[in-house]
Amino acid sequence: MVRMVDESKIQALIDGHTARNRELKNLISSKGVALDDRRLIDLHFWAMNERAAENLATALNQAGYPVTVKSKVEGCDQWNVESQIETSPIAVTAQFFVESLVRLAATHESEFDGWGTSIW
Repeated sequence: MVRMVDESKIQALIDGHTARNRELKNLISSKGVALDDRRLIDLHFWAMNERAAENLATALNQAGYPVTVKSKVEGCDQWNVESQIETSPIAVTAQFFVESLVRLAATHESEFDGWGTSIW
């Protein structure tokens, strides 16, 4: 079942990612790393509960984002879900990519928390 998500919250999350991605791209470039080079990228998500984590993991796997971590956060009901893909920082910061992950997560009572990559 797809859950209705507040569109204004979706837009606020996308805007937040856009601002952070701009900063991350500047930081990565300043270290001499090419933004269009393919590399391992970690995608981070928070799920509201175990059922949401299971549903999100299934959806991510089906969308081609293999889940590498799915674990309960100690001391609360939230779950950490992570995926790792090989792509470029340019690709992972594209508006379409960000929006698709924000919306995918939101339909599964989860939130896309962003991405990371090793630059060493």
